[in-house]
Amino acid sequence: MCAYGERRPSGVPEPVAVHGLLAVGAAGYWWQDAESGARLLRGDASGVSEVALPEGPDGLTVLSVHPADTGPAAVLYGHPGGDYGHLTEAGAPDRVLARRPALVRLPRVPSATGGPAGPGFVYTGFPPDARLEDPPVDGIRVAVHRTGEPFAHDRAVPLGDVPDALVTLEPTADPDAVLVKSTARGVTAHRLLRLAPGSGRPTVTELPAASSPRTRLVLGAHRWWRGEALGTPRAVLYALPPGETHPSAGEPVAFPDATAPAWFWGTRQGVVVRAVVAGGTEALYRIDGDSPEPRLLAQGAPGDSFPEVTAAPDAGCALWLRVGRRSDGGTAGHVEQLLDGTPAPRTLRTLPWPASAPGTTRFCAAGDGHRLPVRLSGTAGPVLLLEHGGLTALANAPLERALEDLVRAGRLTLARAVTRSLVPAHRVPSGERGYNDLLHAARYLREHTGPGRPLFVLGHSMGAVGAARAVLLEPGLFDGWILRFPVTDLVGFPALGIGRYWTALLGDPSRPEQRAALAALSPLHLPLPAGPLPPVLIQTGTHDTRADARHGRRLAERLRGRAAVTLSGYPVGHVERFCQAASRRAVAEVTAFVLDRAAFGHDRAVPARDSACVHDGTSAREGASGAHDPAAARDPEGASP
Repeated sequence: MCAYGERRPSGVPEPVAVHGLLAVGAAGYWWQDAESGARLLRGDASGVSEVALPEGPDGLTVLSVHPADTGPAAVLYGHPGGDYGHLTEAGAPDRVLARRPALVRLPRVPSATGGPAGPGFVYTGFPPDARLEDPPVDGIRVAVHRTGEPFAHDRAVPLGDVPDALVTLEPTADPDAVLVKSTARGVTAHRLLRLAPGSGRPTVTELPAASSPRTRLVLGAHRWWRGEALGTPRAVLYALPPGETHPSAGEPVAFPDATAPAWFWGTRQGVVVRAVVAGGTEALYRIDGDSPEPRLLAQGAPGDSFPEVTAAPDAGCALWLRVGRRSDGGTAGHVEQLLDGTPAPRTLRTLPWPASAPGTTRFCAAGDGHRLPVRLSGTAGPVLLLEHGGLTALANAPLERALEDLVRAGRLTLARAVTRSLVPAHRVPSGERGYNDLLHAARYLREHTGPGRPLFVLGHSMGAVGAARAVLLEPGLFDGWILRFPVTDLVGFPALGIGRYWTALLGDPSRPEQRAALAALSPLHLPLPAGPLPPVLIQTGTHDTRADARHGRRLAERLRGRAAVTLSGYPVGHVERFCQAASRRAVAEVTAFVLDRAAFGHDRAVPARDSACVHDGTSAREGASGAHDPAAARDPEGASP
């Protein structure tokens, strides 16, 4: 990305900012990813300037940046797309292994070395001897750091019986307090961590827990706000009286008819709410603490969106990215800022933004009668049915961009399905609800897009469960399938990476009745059909801590001899970025697989030779009789991590 005021050479397209707004302070900060790399920019009344970052360890990339209103930024360096990295700070003589993105700055933190109190932060990290190559996922802790002092002297905060790997932190309007959230067995506990002004001794206060990921508790304008069923038509936002934390004490905020809050952020004066209006239009509202009445800040036309919003209870502004259509039919992204005490936002910068391919939403019937929405973009080329699983399209921006480019070029028809697969297996009658939604969508597409057009299915993360089930149950529907950073083993997942923390979401295989339900849904345990299977591409991430690479490797090994299997490993994590060359190579492999197989046709009588490859900056590809993924050789079926 060129610096502000710098002229770009003629004919060189300006890189498109993808995401992400990072943090807000007194003036506002944001961090933008682009194809050319990542930079930290600071905005204030005089304009925008670049903020220097500490030099990172060799071979590692920036995972997250945590700027300070004054003083150095804290930067987390790790493997591309990973969840763990080395937390560094200019002035600190060492570094510490930490988990992103949980870090909250405090204006006054006591010294751990006998010096004076001063600025610092609370973060989620590990003891000083932890290694990035083998992060101890069960040993993560909440620690307090005084800026400029050694991380080795940071003090851990005792939180009691907490599921350590899933602890997150959020700021509050109190300069001495941090909101600590931790999830276990489907319940999110809320704790208020406060540092005593004199001694700095931490005290922890229990707050009402949340029993659903759609429940959110936020502090804004010195009162608590609680959202229930966020993102659904039943969503309610409660404003609690000052000093109260229990939901029963709150009054519901009255939004306009057919408007449902989807998410919200605390500010110094109240909250900023992203809402969905009837018809799918998005809007932003502000609610001040002294008068809980929503006031409209910004509303897009149909198809416009606010993919990034950031605010903080201790900040004097909110920032967001608004993506909307221009009068000439193009699309632009606007970085906008709302200062406390001002009635309307101001635009900080306008960015080029790729226009989404036009599409239409169709509905097909799932097995239980549910109306399943399928959004179609394009009318030519092969048909690709896509599900992201638990992540959003924005988290897979490089893939989305490449597929949209093919749609605009008339080389692909893209079908996006919104399924209901993230449901505990033992609550799914006969495996129907949610986990077979992609199969019903594929049947609909085969019938309505023409029998002669190649049909592919792609599942990412938990979306791979539905994609693999669809192919294994009805292989004749498909010409190929793609599993990216997949979850495939619903019986052995607790022993893979941090899978033990997802039993409340998926089910607990240590309980016999739930194990049977999980086995009935698991792609790794489904019976293989008698005939040949369509070709499959399986991609895994070396640094993926959410969907361990062994999920993909185990399924690839099971399918060998029954299908043409391409197993590829990339040095990336679960979320991709444009600035990562490995992510771009992985996306290029997906598009080539679809276009090449579509040209090859429907003949699967003689599967192509299996292949395995590892992409670590160089590429090596050998047949199944040659080398395998070297990590796979260390993973005999059923091995513990």
